[in-house]
Amino acid sequence: MKKIVVFLLLLILPVTAFALPAVTELELSNEKNVITFKGETEDGSVAVMCKLYNSKDEEIDLLSTEVNENKFEGTFTVTKNDTYTVYCANYEGGDIVKKSVTVKDIANPKTGDNIVIYISLAVVSLMAIILIALKFKNSKKN
Repeated sequence: MKKIVVFLLLLILPVTAFALPAVTELELSNEKNVITFKGETEDGSVAVMCKLYNSKDEEIDLLSTEVNENKFEGTFTVTKNDTYTVYCANYEGGDIVKKSVTVKDIANPKTGDNIVIYISLAVVSLMAIILIALKFKNSKKN
């Protein structure tokens, strides 16, 4: 019986001795196009890796953040309205914690292609060329 107990202890102790500190809490918030994440870890965690996925389960970004006094935080910047999921875990592995947030207040960015300005410049340039040509033609007659 003692041999079985010793054998079981030898199997269990290495697993518990090398258990990685886990992320215990994760909170998400967003303002316009910035997703902010904050969380807490168990004692012993030095860094946390967080990944950002969109609703199509495509990886958008990843960020490694330092853990200070069992707390971590960071931000992701997104460009489209969508539901995003943030996955965080201890940098060396362990359990993964995930949360989702919906971003819906990103306005379509102005492209900067001001076609009206280009057309106006073309019309004014064409009129100037015509006026110069007419003036040149009239000055040759005199």
